[in-house]
Parts: sequence; C-alpha cells; structure tokens
Amino acid sequence: MAPSRSLLPLLLALASCAPRGEPGPQDPAPGSGTPLEAFDGEGFGQRAAQQLSALADLALHGAADSAALEALALETIRGDLLRPALHEVHASPALVVRRPAPSNEAGSQGFEGLEALADSVGAWIAPLGAAADVHFKFKVVRSEAGDDADSARTRVLVQTYGAARVQQRSTWDCVWRGIEAPLLAQVRVSGFEETERTQARPWFADATEAVFGALECFENELAPGLNRWRGELDRRLGIDLFGHHGLALADVDGDGRCDVFLCQNGGLSNRLFLQQEDGTARDVTREAGLEHLDRSSAALFVDLDEDGDLDLALTTDALLLFERLDAAPGSRVPRFSLRASYPDGRNLTSMCAADADLDGDLDLYLCGYQSPEAGAPDPYHDANNGPPNTLYRNEGGFRLTDVTAACGLDQNNRRFSFAAAWEDYDEDGDVDLYVANDFGRNNLYRNDSQGGGLAFVDVAAEAGVEDLSAGMSVAFGDADGDGRSDLYVSNMFSSAGNRVTYARSFQEREDETTRAGFQRHARGNSLFLNQGDGRFRDASEELDVSMGRWAWGSGFCDLDLDGREDLVVANGFLTNEDPADL
Repeated sequence: MAPSRSLLPLLLALASCAPRGEPGPQDPAPGSGTPLEAFDGEGFGQRAAQQLSALADLALHGAADSAALEALALETIRGDLLRPALHEVHASPALVVRRPAPSNEAGSQGFEGLEALADSVGAWIAPLGAAADVHFKFKVVRSEAGDDADSARTRVLVQTYGAARVQQRSTWDCVWRGIEAPLLAQVRVSGFEETERTQARPWFADATEAVFGALECFENELAPGLNRWRGELDRRLGIDLFGHHGLALADVDGDGRCDVFLCQNGGLSNRLFLQQEDGTARDVTREAGLEHLDRSSAALFVDLDEDGDLDLALTTDALLLFERLDAAPGSRVPRFSLRASYPDGRNLTSMCAADADLDGDLDLYLCGYQSPEAGAPDPYHDANNGPPNTLYRNEGGFRLTDVTAACGLDQNNRRFSFAAAWEDYDEDGDVDLYVANDFGRNNLYRNDSQGGGLAFVDVAAEAGVEDLSAGMSVAFGDADGDGRSDLYVSNMFSSAGNRVTYARSFQEREDETTRAGFQRHARGNSLFLNQGDGRFRDASEELDVSMGRWAWGSGFCDLDLDGREDLVVANGFLTNEDPADL
C-alpha cells in the first residue's frame, strides 16, 4: 500500500481526533465525576504503559520489593495472580501449552498489598530464565476515564518471553489512581497462556545468508533494503515503499528441490534462484531468459499449455505469460520465452489459478488494488470504488479471454483487493473463490456453473464471511478436523485503532453501525469455521486467533507433525530509524 491508500492514514486520523478514552459498548460507563473533555485517553495510555514497563524492569533487576513498588502502585493494591495456577492443555515432543486450571481460572486467585504484588511479579517472571534474556511487551488497547475524577482504566495485552524457551501472554484490566502520575490500584488477569518449547534447539533458524550470501545480487540488491533504492532509483521506474513484491516457489528444473522466483522493484531485475544439492542458491536469471527490469508484483508457476511442465505468469504493468522451454545443450537451466502480454494499468497485487470452468486447463484470477481512475477508498472502512479484478479464461496456446462480467464476477468488484484463493468450500465439485479486500468487505463467489456455462454469485454476506476489515490474505484449511474447508483471513490488528475507535468522542455524529465498522477494522484476523450448510461461523475470538499484529499473509501448516493444521501468520510494518511499533 502506498501511503495515500494504506491504513496508516487511519491511525494518523484517529490520533488527531484527540480521543478521550471512552469505553466500548460492553464496558461500564465512566462515572459522572470525570468530564469527557478532561480525560486524554491516548496520553494516559502512554503513561500507564510506562508504569507497567517500570514494574517489569524492577522485576528483572530483582528490585520489585514493596518499597520500590510505592512509586508504581497503591499500598492497597489488589488483583489476580499475574501467573495463575496452570495445567497442561497440549503436550507434544516439541511444545507444551499451559492455561489456567479449570478449578483455578485466572481471576479466582488473588493478592492484596505491595508485598503480595512483589511476590506475584516474581512468580510471574520466574519461568522466563535469566533477566538479561527476558523481554516484555505491553500494548494498551483501551484507555478510559474511571468512576471518579482521579481514576482511569486500561486494558493491556501483555507478552513476555525469554531464553528459557518460555513465552507468556495475557490480558490485564487495570484500574489506576491518579491521572498525571498514575498508580496501579487493581489488576484483573484474563486469557493467560504459557507455552514452552521443550526441544533445546530452535524450531527455525535464519538461513538467508547461508543460502544467498555468496551471490553478487544478494550483497548488491537484496541485503541493502528498500531505503537505499528509494534514494537511488527514479520513482517513475516503480519503487514500492512497502515492498509489495511477491515470489513463486516450484521445482523449476525437475531435480526434486524447490526453487524461487523473486519479484522486485522497477529498475532491479527479477531473480530466478535454483536450489543446489548443498542447499545454497544459484542465480540463473539471465540464463533462463527472465532478466526483466519492470516493476513486478506477483508471479505464479503454472502449466498454462498442458504440456506437463511449469510456465510462468508474471504481473508488471501487464500480465506476462512465459512458456517454459527445454534447457540449452549442456545446461540444466530451463529457458523461458515470452508468449503473450496483456496490458493492465492497475496496481496488481496477486493472482491465483484454478480450473474454474472444469474444461481441463487452468484459468487465472488477478487482484487489482489501485488504478489511475480509482481514487482514495470511499468510505474508508467500507470502500467499493477500487479497480476491478479480472478472471481470464484459458483458451489454450497462451490465449486468455476476460470473462469477468460474463460469469458474474463483476458483482461487488470495485474493491481494493490484496489476495484471493480458490476452494470448493461447498463440496459440489467445482471451485469457489474468496477475495480478501483492504478497506472493507470481502467476497465469496460461489461457483454455480452448469452445463458448460461459467457462473458465479457473491454469497459472502449470507455465508457470514464479509469480514468488514483490512483484508490482506486468505487461507483455506481444516482448522477443526471435521473434514470441511475452513477460512482464515489476515487483517490488521491495531492497538491504537482499538483505543481510539472505542472512544465515545470518535465519530460521535455517526450511527453505531458506522462506528462498529471502524472498530472491526482494527480487531485483527478472522477464523471462519465451515458449518457444512453453506455458512461459516466466526470463531476468531473464541479460539483466540485474532491478534496477529499487522498481518500480511497466513497459511495452514502442520508445524509439529501431530496431524492437525496449525496457523502461521506473517506480520510487521515498516521499520526505519525509529523501530517503535505502530
């Protein structure tokens, strides 16, 4: 997303609203003793987070005694144990997960007084290991006035982890006394979870330099990062500040190993890397005939001509189709030849392939995000004024036909789309299509083709998967093991958005439906369980899978090889000289 169309303006706009930290619709209303105009929720949230960080620092340095805590909490402080009594809910050779015991749920055990707080803090961090390796993260997601003029409340997401292979996360609902110099008066703990990696070695290790480090292009192009190229390349070449460039994985040369095609900014060549026997990468871009300098956003290895090998579809300012040819004599590197070009003025973000019309070949669906004629998202949280997406039917011989309107995929097709995926969710023998859209609702196009005629209808609303939010990616998998395809959508979780959109002063002239739309925009990721009757059930918060931070991509994968599908979420945002999280 470029700055003018990203979610960043939302946070900046929200911050400029000078929110007063009012409660959400399910929270108790503040007492009449605190005038709305007198409470700065954002400022107080920062001060509260600083106090909690100071509490963690005291604990790490072994100084969390009652005397030291007097600057952070009231003498009469009370609350739940910060680490309640736990029991194992999952155990495998790789991982143990602990949650509050059923008879001792978080909130049923407590402490009172500074000395008891010090003991609770010590017990909380004890499993984390050496202090030098322990890290804390406090994210304030609610900040509101309290029941009188000198009190306030916050809801805080707390994450701790250390070198002892233990990670904890929980939610603290805090009551504070004092607005300018807050002291902690009460802590209620909910949603506590502790995970421990039981294997000594990490599950994953960063192998980037080991695989690519010896390549000239790695040192000169990939390692420096986007900031360098923003300063050295003409923006007219197509420099994407946010790095929205895809990649494609496939066994290109038929040796049984996975190879990588990497898309890059304009002015930098795309790259084809073949994996060698020792796991290192070999740059064969020029030899393969794929050295192109146009800005590219998405690539897909797919057999377009049904000859049994993988061709390449690539999006630049056009959709380019390359036919895979045999390697030159004496070489194992396959060659690619450009066979077709379909000009496209949109900012294409991704594409996916499936046999949509059941004629035996693969068709292509392209997602568009911005075009010269599409303005800013309007309305911001529920836009339908973006560029249209396109379904190309494969006619053979690298010939494609745009059948978007003819098959009904032009319905609700002016959104800001990031990703799409094909899946036969209703198990009727043909593939359906889900589209994840930024700035609003998503699409679920049910395939109703009959008698050779291709036909789709958008059933997202009736299926319960419109997911009004900031859609970034979509993944299908069997989350609950019932044999049906469930749906996981990556969105944006924003602590600032959660704080501000629940402030009573935010959009106070709008109706509750509009306000709820903005609130949903910041909630996070969504997991929808397939009910088998054409509908899905939103189990995101029930199963605690919403908070994926600023999520871009996700996928189902059995990480611990226990036969169940886990979820992997790729997240983050720009990091510059100031690494502070948005």
